[in-house]
Amino acid sequence: MRFRNMPLPEDELRVILRAADDIIAEGGRTLLAKILKGSKDRKLLDLGLERNPSYGFYRDLTLEQIMAKVDHMIRTGFLEIEKQGKLPMIVFSSRGWAIERERRAEEFLQEWDRGMENNIIPISMEYLKERNRGMIFLFLYKILCSGNKKYIPYLTLWERIDFKNVRAEIRNVIEALKQRGQLEDPDWEQLKRERAKTLLIRSRDPIIMVCRKCDNPFIFDETNPDYYTAEGLKFPELCPRCSINGQSA
Repeated sequence: MRFRNMPLPEDELRVILRAADDIIAEGGRTLLAKILKGSKDRKLLDLGLERNPSYGFYRDLTLEQIMAKVDHMIRTGFLEIEKQGKLPMIVFSSRGWAIERERRAEEFLQEWDRGMENNIIPISMEYLKERNRGMIFLFLYKILCSGNKKYIPYLTLWERIDFKNVRAEIRNVIEALKQRGQLEDPDWEQLKRERAKTLLIRSRDPIIMVCRKCDNPFIFDETNPDYYTAEGLKFPELCPRCSINGQSA
């Protein structure tokens, strides 16, 4: 599927994706719209979905208006419908998951920051276990990019309980943070790029974009660290060829 422009403002797009995250492959369009509406529907409350950060974001819109936004997200390739038995369920597209994965990783980082500011020592890091591997590694990449040793105590606690492959990456990030003060900026940037090779993982399906200049499709490279900014994941508007030609013009 080809994508030209984000059909909704970025803040709305992220809100809808966050609402969808709690019901992926378990709920459909109507349940997603009810979360965004802030519905008091019994099923929604029984599932604890009123705790979703996007709950009630569109409380001033009708359910039909919200459904139209959800359908627009599907038409433009950020969400998809997948049959579970006979029931149509909401799932992320590769592009939608790339955005939501980055947002969830940022949420975890902010959660750690709040805990550290309040001198809270986590009782357990089990909540990070069994999470999507791509999202967890992106979380580690964000910690690495901070260059801040303050995360080492939390990382050490996490390292004790996770699986072998994740523990190895946590250890690599800890060692990198310990080295930060001894490295010049160019060496630090090189180290981050080396770690990005294992921490930035491609989604199962490629993300196909359409170049704003030449209209040709191209594959978005999720492993390029340049696309991960302080403001979130940024998609390129130009294909690699047009981008290079623009730089040389």
